[in-house]
Amino acid sequence: MAQRILLLLLLAIIPAASASGPYAVDFTKVAFEPMGGSRDAQSAEIAGRPAVRLPCNFSGTRIDRASWDVKVNLDLTMSRGVMFDFYCADPGPVAYFMIYFRSGGGWYGVSFDAPASEQWSTVTVEKSAARVEGKPAGWGRIDTIRISAWRGQDSDTAFYVEGLSRVGDDSKIGVIRADAGLAGKTSEMRIVDTYAATVGRFLDRAGLEHLVIDDGDVTPERLRHLSLIILPYNPSISDGVVDAIDGFLRTGGRMMSFYVLPEGLEGAAGMKNEAYIRQAYDGAFAAMGASDGPLTGAPRMTKQASWNIRNVLPVEGRSRVAAWWYDDKGDSTGKAAIVVSGTAVHMTHVLLADDNENKFQLFLAMLGNMCPDLWRDAARGCIDAIGVIGDHKAFAAARNHIDQLAAGNAGAVRAMKRAVTMRDEAVARLEAGEYSDAILVAGDAREALVEAYCFAHKPQAAEHRAFWCHSAFGLDGRTWDEAIKILADNGFTAILPNMLWAGVAFYPSETLPVSERIKERGDQVAQCLAACRKYGVECHVWKVNYNMGWASPKEFIAEMKKQGRTQRSFDGTENDEWLCPSHPDNGQLEIDSMVEIARKYAVDGIHFDYIRYPGREGCFCDGCRQRFEKATGRTIENWPAEVRRDDVLQEQWLAFRREQIDAVVSAVAEQARNVRPGVKISAAVFRNWPTDRDGMGQDWKLWCDKKWLDFVCPMDYTASNSQFERMVVNQQEWSGDVPCYPGIGLSVWPDRTDVVKLIEQISITRKHKTGGFTVFNYGNLEAGKVLPQLGKGITRKP
Repeated sequence: MAQRILLLLLLAIIPAASASGPYAVDFTKVAFEPMGGSRDAQSAEIAGRPAVRLPCNFSGTRIDRASWDVKVNLDLTMSRGVMFDFYCADPGPVAYFMIYFRSGGGWYGVSFDAPASEQWSTVTVEKSAARVEGKPAGWGRIDTIRISAWRGQDSDTAFYVEGLSRVGDDSKIGVIRADAGLAGKTSEMRIVDTYAATVGRFLDRAGLEHLVIDDGDVTPERLRHLSLIILPYNPSISDGVVDAIDGFLRTGGRMMSFYVLPEGLEGAAGMKNEAYIRQAYDGAFAAMGASDGPLTGAPRMTKQASWNIRNVLPVEGRSRVAAWWYDDKGDSTGKAAIVVSGTAVHMTHVLLADDNENKFQLFLAMLGNMCPDLWRDAARGCIDAIGVIGDHKAFAAARNHIDQLAAGNAGAVRAMKRAVTMRDEAVARLEAGEYSDAILVAGDAREALVEAYCFAHKPQAAEHRAFWCHSAFGLDGRTWDEAIKILADNGFTAILPNMLWAGVAFYPSETLPVSERIKERGDQVAQCLAACRKYGVECHVWKVNYNMGWASPKEFIAEMKKQGRTQRSFDGTENDEWLCPSHPDNGQLEIDSMVEIARKYAVDGIHFDYIRYPGREGCFCDGCRQRFEKATGRTIENWPAEVRRDDVLQEQWLAFRREQIDAVVSAVAEQARNVRPGVKISAAVFRNWPTDRDGMGQDWKLWCDKKWLDFVCPMDYTASNSQFERMVVNQQEWSGDVPCYPGIGLSVWPDRTDVVKLIEQISITRKHKTGGFTVFNYGNLEAGKVLPQLGKGITRKP
């Protein structure tokens, strides 16, 4: 109690931290205010350094996270991000760490990694990775920092932090993100984040320092420190920002822009907007091909499956078309893909992540043609990046590691020889000032080194190797026979194809509406299953439960709403695309549709997904109230607020939600096994059972304990290997003796072709003897770029 009183007194007398001394914020000299349920921060010394100790009291509590707020007065506008020192000997009880920055009426939040070690490490947080909540007032007005450790286990731990500093203050490249212009528009902000992240990833890969600027923080003074600004996708931009950029371009600055060329910048950019053009058919805008006046260093052809463009015309004497759009037949559309002037280079669509290598070269060509000095820096960065594999940051270390792994493997030896030769050539091109060529050759050297890395890994016998496939039709443009053959040829043993949702089936169903596309394409379960039998691959049919999704007939969704079977959120918002789990007809529909698969087809298994509520906010419909009141024998006068104010009632409510989901899983397991003995029941589940059993109503540990599941696939979609490993360790404990095949989020990573990280995470599952893994998601990019690499080593067939 005395410590608590002292902390409150400190909060009253210590001013908000501001930028002074060696740190922007010295954590050892500011007050940490614990959020509800969290324990007080403490001064401490650890590993010979003064620090702040932040205890995580998860044992015997129900808190979702341990959190502390620090009052600050911080301007991060012209910084790339922040870094701080961090120590945690035992991060196992923590699912993940977050740092939040409050500005105005909203927050910027970034997750960060915490490697377990008995030493201090430096955490770097990039602004470009921030998620926006609410309506922040910009990075220039940060008044609170919040540090949170989210519960992963019911046991205590602690971590320590020291001073926070800015990073990237001297960057010459600024990525302007449309934060202020889209404040509060969550779905559009996610799109903005995606394209800003693609640009940031390419800059990182080239080793080019850059910072991210909220468009609300753009001023002429701030732009004056930059050489180049990039607009990744800025659908809404204020007149003041346009004026600042216009002045920047007219005083020597340069600009790269994508899709939207603000009207007020046409004059300074030397080009003119024409019209929005939607593709007339799939494949109408399939690639960008170099014109007669190409960008130096650009590939001759770069694939990009765009669905529309905003056409831009060159202005005679000031700009030219550097690339044209081509269709999927190889014919030019006559529409500009890239226009370049002396001050700006513009692409008429957003920068997509397909055709990754050529796209990277094209991006650097756009950048280098604007700022030639960046060619040299990018060439050095690309050469330095050749050997960045896992923990290795230099080519020599990576080479030694791969050579040891390979143990004389002929494929690895050949690939390594190419990597060494090409790296030497790249260095020679750099020294000769041939920067664009140096970048190209460095890319080839990196590709050869990655190939050697793939060859160096060995397969493991009797391993469950699966891919989720979200398309009921498999790979676009290929038959199921072709798609399954690629899996089998590269050592995969199972596929989980998404053949039904809560409101639609892609086979002749007697319980769900049947997709109109089946009339043309035929029974997709039968086709997939036939291919699986032909090539010896297991078929576990995947259903999206409760979520009726994009493909469900509108008439069916309307009928469900009319019958009172759809969800309503806590705030009264109708959620028409989700069926209410407590409605008995909905539960029966889920059971009948999944058991139907087992009855009609000799599948190896059936697979639950979305077997949960959307979150804590659902469902609070009138039917839920009636059924909950009946279950508890209690009339609730103030619905739904009372279930959150009354602790006893809230516990009953959370249990009621779980029971609805549990009943479906139990019934499907029993009935499916009766109609198809030996069929396996599995589920894709949220990764953090202790919080998700209440937050989502998904008590998957119980399902394992009751043996309703034959295996479970937690969706561990993180690019952090240490976080992935902590998840796997925790999940194996929760799943008990039911196999846990962790879900690896390849297709949601920034680079969907990152085979190195995929191999690293597969290796983590082997380290912990899971017996298998499940990869998301099987598409043409994964089939063409990733599977053949895995098949050279870690999943190689005998």
